Amino acid sequence: MIESFQKYADENGYEVLEITKSVDENTIGNGRIPETIDAAYIEKDGTVYLLKKNGTIERIGTKEYWDKIMKFKATEEFVAKINTNIKHKRDIASCGLCNEHKNTTALLNIVLTNRCDLRCWYCFFYEEKAGFVYEPSIEEIREELEVAKKMNGYTPPVQLTGGEPSLRDDLDVIIKMIKDMGSPHVQLNTNSVSLGIDYYENKEKTVEKVKKWKEAGLNTIYTSFDGLTADAKSNIKNHYEIPFALEAYREGGVRSIVLVPTVSQLNLHETPDIARFAMHNVDKGIKGVNFQPISLVGYIKKGDRDKLRVVQSDIVDEMKKHFGVGMEAWYPVPAVASLADVIGNEPHVHFYNNEKCGIATYAYVDRERKKLIPITEFIDVDRFLKEIDEMHGSKLKKAVFGAKLIPGAIVHGGIRKALAKKLGTYIIQDELPNGNKLSAILDAIFEKGDYKSLGMFHNYFLFFGMMHFQDYYNYDVNRVQRCSIHYAAGRRIIPFCTYNVFPDIHRDRFLKIHRVKGEKEKELQEKSREAKERVIKFREKKDEIISSPIYREVYAFR
Repeated sequence: MIESFQKYADENGYEVLEITKSVDENTIGNGRIPETIDAAYIEKDGTVYLLKKNGTIERIGTKEYWDKIMKFKATEEFVAKINTNIKHKRDIASCGLCNEHKNTTALLNIVLTNRCDLRCWYCFFYEEKAGFVYEPSIEEIREELEVAKKMNGYTPPVQLTGGEPSLRDDLDVIIKMIKDMGSPHVQLNTNSVSLGIDYYENKEKTVEKVKKWKEAGLNTIYTSFDGLTADAKSNIKNHYEIPFALEAYREGGVRSIVLVPTVSQLNLHETPDIARFAMHNVDKGIKGVNFQPISLVGYIKKGDRDKLRVVQSDIVDEMKKHFGVGMEAWYPVPAVASLADVIGNEPHVHFYNNEKCGIATYAYVDRERKKLIPITEFIDVDRFLKEIDEMHGSKLKKAVFGAKLIPGAIVHGGIRKALAKKLGTYIIQDELPNGNKLSAILDAIFEKGDYKSLGMFHNYFLFFGMMHFQDYYNYDVNRVQRCSIHYAAGRRIIPFCTYNVFPDIHRDRFLKIHRVKGEKEKELQEKSREAKERVIKFREKKDEIISSPIYREVYAFR
């Protein structure tokens, strides 16, 4: 046991950076409620660690990473109102959107099924491992969304997830229902495997299916993509199917696709090629890459865990080495908290997240030179965000807007237009390498604020981000308190990291209680087995697959 973090730091050559709360992993398991213990972020020789009271220590990232995110640390000024009567009992089991939560829902995960057509080595969330099938009815989904709407004051953006949600036959009906309830954004979290096979075997029928999703209101495909190597060690995932899935999305009218690589030490070296894959396939609708450092959720011993896990700064180092997109170009989620408040009317999605939850940037795609140019070479992002942050506060609407934005709003015809003109003063280089003016694109985004305007920006710039979801070994209660990615769980809304890190208390317990039973469960289990066998049979034709023009074109940049 650590008696004093400062004493430990002094004796071992560390510097104490921040005090927080974590959990004691020795009290986890068998449905027990884990104990909350003191913890501290400490630094030595350029590396930041999380040290717990019980003596365990875990690498968090570089000091350079720490210094950057701390510039945008969320303060108590950034606390959102949650419409709930739930009182927090200060234990993990009662965690959810309660009176002590500080952020609203930016993305609501709705689990459509725990069935899947893959069996990824690092996954702990499919029906065979769970031992049951979970698949909520449309009415149950509607009720969950009503709960989220009541708590937030608005219908939040939704991610349909699983398992593999596309295994459901009523996906278009679910999407339409969610859009009809007022959600501004619906994205499908999918591995794209079965869809790719569908397209390979029956192009017309598959395109029609995607069109139904699109017509129902689907905005974005959030698809797995772990690398370019068809290697079981790093996870073959959807290597053979993704080329055909991309065609299905394109022909079906979906023009917003985000690649989501799960990154471990096994495929960290592939992250630059994943970026190149996205650059090469921008015309197919790829708008970004959201890296996710692997979460192992206690299912692996510490020695193996250390050999596998990566942190956010590891991925940034790879991006800097290959593209020059270093830490100076990346920003934590709360960096845009003030901006969202300035342009949004309450109630709205907030970005009051903890600074450690994730970082992101944009980069211009220079196709001719096969380069990425960070957004910071075109805009003085730091100065822009700093001045917007200075405008945020209790006197924002009365004093600051009156002094700084209202006169401009009168001239330019609105707050958004005034803000667009103000943003123009931060542009360092207006002309893009292709000859277009960045100022004209940004004016359209701020003035109209629609997906079409944003799409113009994404024709030239790729989004790069990463959400570093927690595990019990790096659990930070302060991070969870500001979580904005939530799971619907009946009458409760639960933060992502709590829901998944303590499955026997939250995720698995909830899903099992609401499992499908009887003949329906047997039927769904059989369909899942058939889907998995179909993937195996498809990959037996890999020589035929890789000779396809569609496959060759997607991977042509290599």
